[in-house]
Amino acid sequence: MAQLPDPTDSLSPDDRAAFEQVTSVRARNTGRHEPAEVYVRMFNNPGVARAVAGLGEQLRFHGVLPDRQRELAVLRFAGRRGATYEQAHHAAVAERAGIDGAAQAVLARGGLPDGLVDPDLAVVEAVDATMGGSSIPTDVQDRLVAAFGTAGVVEVVALCGLYGLMADMVTSFDIPLEPDLAPPGGP
Repeated sequence: MAQLPDPTDSLSPDDRAAFEQVTSVRARNTGRHEPAEVYVRMFNNPGVARAVAGLGEQLRFHGVLPDRQRELAVLRFAGRRGATYEQAHHAAVAERAGIDGAAQAVLARGGLPDGLVDPDLAVVEAVDATMGGSSIPTDVQDRLVAAFGTAGVVEVVALCGLYGLMADMVTSFDIPLEPDLAPPGGP
């Protein structure tokens, strides 16, 4: 197993402050007070951890996509990728954004929840195109632009990139899911 050590005891004061900031921002949003293991391990390279956390904060807390569409993008990506770590970390946030457990379980299996309509459907279709390595179809992009502007389309693709990076970290370094979390549909 290619695991990374927990570097938090050896962080410089500046890097420790950055680590505490990352933990604090996410705790306010998720209600969890323990840092996500993916960020703990990522702080083996504080510059990368800061950059990734900054992009995550921009997309999750300051983006143009409403919470529901952002979480649909994350859960669709995670379901198609088989990224249970990300599914588990976003389950409560998605529930608060109006995506119930049944819909989350369908997305976790890579399916489409019944009755999905725009703008939700356009988000899912854009994620599918991005993950398929294809250009987003013009009609899908037009529907997203109508709902969220061009910035919203950029955010959907950036979310796929961010959570792809996170999933790669989790997989590459065998980062376990925290014991208090479970992916949608069970462990």
